[in-house]
Amino acid sequence: MNVHSIGDQARAFALQAASHRLKSSLDTLTREMASGEVADIGQRLQGNTQILNQIETRIGLFDQFNRNAAEAALLTTGMQDVLESVHAETGAMARSLVVQPVAESSGLLAMRADEVAQAFQTTVARLNGAVSGRFLFSGLNSDEPALAPAAQILDAIEASVAGLTSAADIAQAVSDWFDAPQGGGGFMDVAYRGTVGMAQRIEIADAQSIGLSVSAATPALRDVLKGLATSAMAGRGVLAGQHGAQRELMQRGGQILLNNETPLLGEMGRIGLQQQIIERARTETAASTATLQITRNELRRADPYATAGALQQVSSQLEALYAVSARLSNLNLVDFLR
Repeated sequence: MNVHSIGDQARAFALQAASHRLKSSLDTLTREMASGEVADIGQRLQGNTQILNQIETRIGLFDQFNRNAAEAALLTTGMQDVLESVHAETGAMARSLVVQPVAESSGLLAMRADEVAQAFQTTVARLNGAVSGRFLFSGLNSDEPALAPAAQILDAIEASVAGLTSAADIAQAVSDWFDAPQGGGGFMDVAYRGTVGMAQRIEIADAQSIGLSVSAATPALRDVLKGLATSAMAGRGVLAGQHGAQRELMQRGGQILLNNETPLLGEMGRIGLQQQIIERARTETAASTATLQITRNELRRADPYATAGALQQVSSQLEALYAVSARLSNLNLVDFLR
């Protein structure tokens, strides 16, 4: 009869190797049980991890789309808030200027002119507003305010109407100053510091982007400034001593504001439509991300019942190994010879 035996050192090495293997398996199964995911995804997918990589890539892309859409929502909300404030203030002021009493005193006229000048300054400040460090109405030059300081703009307009002696001529000169093209020495050269003709494009979903094209140079916003500036000229020494002409000039400014109400509401409507598009894109992206995450989790999910069974089996084997090791460590020559 052949008897196979191994030496003590070899046996100790074999027991150590078995202990390490069982401890490693126990650690892996414990982590799988705690996390709910398999430790060796390559084995689960039989080496075909391409589909999982594609899912991870798509989830990362959708996360970026979601961040872009959140930024676009923040910008459009800021723009809408500004336009709503401007519309509310200038709408009420326009009606007041147009229907002001014919017998308005000089003192009251000066007070109303100062009120209009203050509204012009407030409007410029609002159009120079920023969200998260980005100026809203500067076009692509979102790192700087859209407009020059209000006082500087009014000074330039006042210089352009110097020497004119009728309300009609002054109102026309102010209008021409605001409507002058680039290079004409008017609004586009002196007051506006942003870009024209180029929208800020933001990718908010797969093959979908929005363009934020509303700027302080947009005609509807420019006409708000035009109407306020026209009326404000009455309080800057223009037509001095001509009470009736000053009142007419303020009325002309108010009429510009009234005529511009529909275009301004149109710009607000366009921004509102973009807000709806952004919200819909965010909802669709969230749904797509959730679907991909479910698929990814299913691919990586560890079967809790199978894992628990394997964990119990490895624990039993490890306990048996410890028992055998303890038994062997207590052997001596006397016991062996018995």
